Amino acid sequence: MQSINEIQNRLKGMEDIKHLLRSIRAMSAIRWRKAKQHLDIAQTYADNVDAQLGMVIANTGSRMQENFASLSSRTSGKTAVGLITLTSDRGLCGNFNTGLVSKAIYVTEILNKKNKAVKIISLGGYGERLFINAGYEIFFSEKTPGAQAVAFTDMRKIIAHIRAFYKSGAIDELNILYNQFNYFGSYTPKSVQILPPQYQRFGTDPQPFNQKPIINSDPDELKSFLLWEHLAARLYLAYIESTISEHSARLQTMDSAISNLEERITDLDIQYHTIRQEKITQEVLEVQSNFRNRKKRD
Repeated sequence: MQSINEIQNRLKGMEDIKHLLRSIRAMSAIRWRKAKQHLDIAQTYADNVDAQLGMVIANTGSRMQENFASLSSRTSGKTAVGLITLTSDRGLCGNFNTGLVSKAIYVTEILNKKNKAVKIISLGGYGERLFINAGYEIFFSEKTPGAQAVAFTDMRKIIAHIRAFYKSGAIDELNILYNQFNYFGSYTPKSVQILPPQYQRFGTDPQPFNQKPIINSDPDELKSFLLWEHLAARLYLAYIESTISEHSARLQTMDSAISNLEERITDLDIQYHTIRQEKITQEVLEVQSNFRNRKKRD
């Protein structure tokens, strides 16, 4: 049986762990609220970019579409598919990362059967480690800041890399795989194709303009800018939803861990008081026994 000192040390250690878990939970709650605030703003910007892009495409024709089609058909043999996976840089969030990586491996196997070579683009250090441990090669990786919500400029930098890969022929198609937020504690892995662009989603019928839009800019240059801005906005939206899902999962994990720890503390506290009471009882019995022995001698 454990001594009182051993139990006291274990109780102190558990209280320290409980304090740490509560700190992690508090930080995740703050980041979850920040990400939720960014979601509506990012969605509004993405919708505005899509509206502008639809207007430009409707007024300038499909030359950009033909350019992208020629890019995607320039290679022979297997089609190179870039798969962006959005995971976290840290753990302690249940199966948020493992579930997404398992889905990515499943998608990779399906695409391989369709004569497509998957190149994994890992955004998030934890997912990168899981892929490497599973024996998969990482084509490109980037760690995402975990202290606060990622800036939209960071997504532009990533899209600049993607654009270079696409134009150089390193990839022909591009999909994003992320955990789509459903509601608190619920998320679903979702795959979205962003290259080649799905032009049908911009099927608007605006009034034609007589002058070049946005300070007489070149229509083709404007179209190219808006297209890549659209891709950056969609990647940013996916990242925000992934962040919301991550911290939602981490909050649930911390709540479960704290609840389990409190149960163990309660059990250990009962054990402590039981041993303490037994020790007090034993001391009383010894005092009483000594008193009786002295009385008999007298």
